[in-house]
Amino acid sequence: MESIPKGEKLIGTIASADESTLRAVLRGLCADREVQELVGKHLYEQRPPVHICIQCGHAFEEDDNKKECRYHTEEMEIDDNASTWYDWDENRHGEMDSEKNRRNPDTLGGFIYPCCDKRADEAEGCKMGYHRAVDGKRGRFDVDDSVDEEKGGEDEEQDNEEEEDDE
Repeated sequence: MESIPKGEKLIGTIASADESTLRAVLRGLCADREVQELVGKHLYEQRPPVHICIQCGHAFEEDDNKKECRYHTEEMEIDDNASTWYDWDENRHGEMDSEKNRRNPDTLGGFIYPCCDKRADEAEGCKMGYHRAVDGKRGRFDVDDSVDEEKGGEDEEQDNEEEEDDE
């Protein structure tokens, strides 16, 4: 089975896709209420560009990029010792480490995120920062702020400097 494109490969796939495919994908994405709202605003109200965050997968507007992105710094990996795989027979059930199982809520417990050693079915992103657009537009790259850490009184001046650096 061919792997699903990610990162630069995905961008190339989008750029070469025909219009009818892109429209079908957009309709599918609009099943998510947050995406639906952002797409609606963008198409009907002449809003700032809508981007999909490459870290968390959520849609965000360029001018409304708050520090709400929860993500992991490492890709999930299979946990061969997880109870999910106890009676798993690859001849009957298929390969354990597959894209299908990585998206299936019933098998997510068989994967862990090495960055925080948490099971994928329990782990919200272990890092928090700004959403990051594929094209880098207004992307902010705060990877040192852990969700669990309280960062007292973040300096507004530092935030403004980071914005200037992004432009």
